[in-house]
Amino acid sequence: MQQDIWFTPEGIEDLLPQQAEKLEYYRQGLLNELKLSGYLQVLPPIAEFTDSLLTGTGRKLALDTCRFTDYETGRMMGVRADMTPQVARIVSNRIKPAGLLRLCYVGEVLKSRNNKAKGSRSPIQLGAELFGHKGVESDIEIIDLMLGCARYLALPNLKISLGHVGIVQELMAQAAFDQAQQDDLVDILKRKAMPEYQAWLSRQVGLSEKLYTAFSILPELCGDAEKVIDLAKQALSGVTAEIDSALADVETLVQYLIHTQQLASHLDLSDLRGFQYHTGVIFACYSVGETPVLLAKGGRYDEVCAAFGEAHPATGFSLDLRNLLDHLPERASTLTCVYAPISQNPALYAKITSLRTDGIQVVRCYGSEDIPPGSAKLVEQNGDWIIQTN
Repeated sequence: MQQDIWFTPEGIEDLLPQQAEKLEYYRQGLLNELKLSGYLQVLPPIAEFTDSLLTGTGRKLALDTCRFTDYETGRMMGVRADMTPQVARIVSNRIKPAGLLRLCYVGEVLKSRNNKAKGSRSPIQLGAELFGHKGVESDIEIIDLMLGCARYLALPNLKISLGHVGIVQELMAQAAFDQAQQDDLVDILKRKAMPEYQAWLSRQVGLSEKLYTAFSILPELCGDAEKVIDLAKQALSGVTAEIDSALADVETLVQYLIHTQQLASHLDLSDLRGFQYHTGVIFACYSVGETPVLLAKGGRYDEVCAAFGEAHPATGFSLDLRNLLDHLPERASTLTCVYAPISQNPALYAKITSLRTDGIQVVRCYGSEDIPPGSAKLVEQNGDWIIQTN
């Protein structure tokens, strides 16, 4: 029989005991961090009808979604490629909150396409979402939470990058760009193709002097956050009230991170990561060593819930535990281990149950050769079962 038939598809892999235990350690620890901040856990289904799975901003996941026919109904179903739209559906259709709502989640997702640059095709996505608040204060809370999770992962040299997609959105609205112009601009800025950007800008006739200046300086609004904000204020202040408000929010975030966490930020106001999804502040956290490691990313997405019939402002972040696993410090098991024989003795059975209740690992053995040298074991003495070390 050909052994290669037992291989998993490229980008989909097993986690062996040591890896699985390590992942579970961090999964439980991160969930505890979220719950200590008041976030309630939800668990959406692994698959659902594509009518809801690919609704609204979920449409951008169409190519990444594995689909199949539900033989019960004949309708098309899909395996989730991202959990955030599912959480938005739960909020809008099941919970329907009247005020603030804090939710967290963790689970495996599946991508139909393999992208080695983005890691596994079956990420383990963990995240948190805050619904019901539109101001910068909730962005601050989520960024605080993201950084707390990043510090729990114990990776060195944390750095944070910030952006605000609302500034480019507002500039395009003021310029009255049609869809083709918007698509071209977003594509060029995502690729950071600066010579192409200058050529594109030269073709945009009819821009006011103020808008032309704003678009001209946009690619330069990248670098140390405090310096970028100063430059942006000089170039963009007064273009619209919405842009002034966006800059004020970003400055509030930057100053908060400096004063509370002594953390300087990188700011790129031409960063359009997740442009079709996010509506305001965007952020990402990295561990910067020889090779930067993306720990988590997120942002504001006020329009996602509206697709499910009930709008709620929202901000959140997520991370991929499977992709991070190789970078995370090893965690040795803290369980005390005792070996016990197989026996019909009820006192032995009671002792094993008592030890496990106390959090002690009891492993059954079938002979002395199964017990590693120096290990503890249960032995009978005068009718009692006691722990003895070889």
